[in-house]
Amino acid sequence: MSSVVQKEVEIYVIFCKLTSVNTIQGKFEGEIDIVSSWLDTIHGNYDHERHWNPRLVYENIMDKDSKIRTIFILMSSVVQKEVEIYVIFCKLTSVNTIQGKFEGEIDIVSSWLDTIHGNYDHERHWNPRLVYENIMDKDSKIRTRIEVKPHNDNEHHFVRIVQYQKITGTFSEWLHVKQFPFDVQKLGIIITSLHPISRITLIGKQEYCYLAQKAIRENDSWDFNQTVSIDYSTYQEHTPYLRSQQYPLIKLNALIARKSQFYITNLILPLFFVTSTIFVSFTHDVDAVSTRLSACATTLLTSINFRFIIHNYLPNVPYSTYLDMYSMGSIVFITLVFCWHAYSIKQLDRYTYAKLDIYMLCLFAIIYLLGHVLFIIFAWIIPKRRQKIFLKKMPQTNNISDENQLIELENLLGYERSMDKITID
Repeated sequence: MSSVVQKEVEIYVIFCKLTSVNTIQGKFEGEIDIVSSWLDTIHGNYDHERHWNPRLVYENIMDKDSKIRTIFILMSSVVQKEVEIYVIFCKLTSVNTIQGKFEGEIDIVSSWLDTIHGNYDHERHWNPRLVYENIMDKDSKIRTRIEVKPHNDNEHHFVRIVQYQKITGTFSEWLHVKQFPFDVQKLGIIITSLHPISRITLIGKQEYCYLAQKAIRENDSWDFNQTVSIDYSTYQEHTPYLRSQQYPLIKLNALIARKSQFYITNLILPLFFVTSTIFVSFTHDVDAVSTRLSACATTLLTSINFRFIIHNYLPNVPYSTYLDMYSMGSIVFITLVFCWHAYSIKQLDRYTYAKLDIYMLCLFAIIYLLGHVLFIIFAWIIPKRRQKIFLKKMPQTNNISDENQLIELENLLGYERSMDKITID
């Protein structure tokens, strides 16, 4: 005991999930990441049974089936690791605009350099500890396979660790539908790491990312750009007590454009024909004002009903889409004609009403045609042109590194028949 000193153990936690808070029984279910660190003078690999360990005990864990996964990482020679990532979108199905999610199957290949000898052990050796932020479904499946590849570096004796992951499940996505039904979207996977930016750099290899033909053939509601765009950013955990760190964030996106033919045929054209029937009210005699008002009321109620039908195709967003604007414009136009007939009953005599009626018909017809011309130009032609450009152009991305470190495409081939190497479920 002559050299026993008091160890300082630093601890911080990340509450990943907090569910099922039971007030009656005084318990809750959750998923918590606990990171503890201390200084030591060990040589070689860390052995928690042989070397000093804080022997932490979690007093308020109730469930006997609770799972604790522990990973030890030696930080003695911490350097910023560069992790190269590329993705292949194998399937993109069931894009749900209302709920903001999509189902898919995505292959993610990440690689980094290391100086390990022998087989790779994900619990003992360095790992990027990638986290996929927008996976929604608890039943989503992630299959992982890791290979060690030789690297052409005779001086430092590096090897390249390549991690293959196949994710099948449901992903959340914030869909911007202001230009609905002529909108374009980015469906992607958001990748971050439990390492801060001081220890890791995520590099997207856009030249190896693509959208598989199978994903295009199986989705008949969208048009696709086979290239993949990459967005970089960082995020920071804000806590009042702990020193917050910045973490890398990379999003790899499949570029898609909605096919609008269904919505034009089943929503816009029927609403156009319904709104056009408002001019039938002008065909009735000026003495039959009640008949005119009845025709206007019927058209207005039908248009409002269409408004509710359109609402079923859209998410609850704090802005109006192009289809919302067209629907509301139709209701406003019908209301103006309605108000003209109602005003004429009380305020105008029969002669004046009959004289002004033809002028008001021409005025309403001009407004109606001009409104549709503007809608066709700004809400149809221009967005459709933007869709074509969006699907043809090569997405731009930031150049994070000048080094051309190759991740071989052939590594992905034979994925199924190579599952016997190192598999982590």
